[in-house]
Amino acid sequence: MFFRVLDRYILRYYLMTFGVVMIAALLTIVVINMVDMLRYFVEKRIALAVIAEYYVYFSGWAIKSFTPMFVLLASLFSVTILARRQEVLAMKASGLSLYRLTWPIFAITIVIAAGHFYYSEYLFPEWNQRRVDMKEFVIRDRPRQSVTIVANVRRQIEPGSFYTLERFNTERREGQGFKLLTSPNNRLAKFIVAERLSYTDNRWLAWKGSVRSFSETDTTETYLAFDTLSVFEIDDRPADLARRISKPEDMGLVELQNYINLLNRVGAPYTRELVDLKLKYSFPVTSVIVILITVPFAANPRRGGVAASFAVGAGIALAYFVLFKISQSTGYNARIDPDLAAWGVNGLFLLVGSVLMLTARK
Repeated sequence: MFFRVLDRYILRYYLMTFGVVMIAALLTIVVINMVDMLRYFVEKRIALAVIAEYYVYFSGWAIKSFTPMFVLLASLFSVTILARRQEVLAMKASGLSLYRLTWPIFAITIVIAAGHFYYSEYLFPEWNQRRVDMKEFVIRDRPRQSVTIVANVRRQIEPGSFYTLERFNTERREGQGFKLLTSPNNRLAKFIVAERLSYTDNRWLAWKGSVRSFSETDTTETYLAFDTLSVFEIDDRPADLARRISKPEDMGLVELQNYINLLNRVGAPYTRELVDLKLKYSFPVTSVIVILITVPFAANPRRGGVAASFAVGAGIALAYFVLFKISQSTGYNARIDPDLAAWGVNGLFLLVGSVLMLTARK
């Protein structure tokens, strides 16, 4: 069998500890957030059902953000307790190495990391958007118009070609004060002005405006007034023009990649978004790497028991968080390569964990 009786025993103990740690941590995080949000609940007289629904989605955010910490604490607590009860020593006395004892925990953590990745990138974004909507429009009572109405839109179609909108309504799919300027080689070639721009039947239509075209060889100009004009130069969709509430780290993998493509197309910088895209792959792997650090420490009992394990876990989590933020900020500022910003801390912890596993008492 793939898992023997001893493996199933270790797994059951580890998964029970993981469940207890996750529930306890989620309750703590929810209570802390609830204290912070309490004034909104009271001032806006939010119904209990709405509050409960909001914290269901909020718990989903906490799971996405703190799963590696849950794994770290669960592995420390479960292995420490087994070691304090001399069960790890008995397993070693029967001929099993530390590597063999680590195998079931390591294997199930890979499954947890894969589930964490799938949840974060394909399930979480939609649920998180509901959480953000509830927080902004229900709890804080922010008017939806502040999101659906976008002012001063500026977009680059390609080098030398731009368009602007004074105001755009993403729900109605129309805007006012449209201008499109084409100037290849720093020479004005076309200038379109229209009162209104709308998106109908998968195409953009300009209303009540004019087109000025300028010759490349002389100073002649052609002028055309129109009631409606199809604007095929614009590839953006109405949703592309909306002001986003979600942060890049809260978008799904596909959504963030499309957003980066949009920024690239309009000529906007996207270094921060590219770092966040690569972090989507590296962050779930953290759960697997911390096993290499926690198991060798917890398998050799020391004074303090669970309290010492908690202190070590807090220290490891703090060190990872500080290094992660330094690496992320450095990547955002383009001082290091995005791949190094996303994977550098994991590489460092993998090295430390490998050394601890190799030097630990087997």
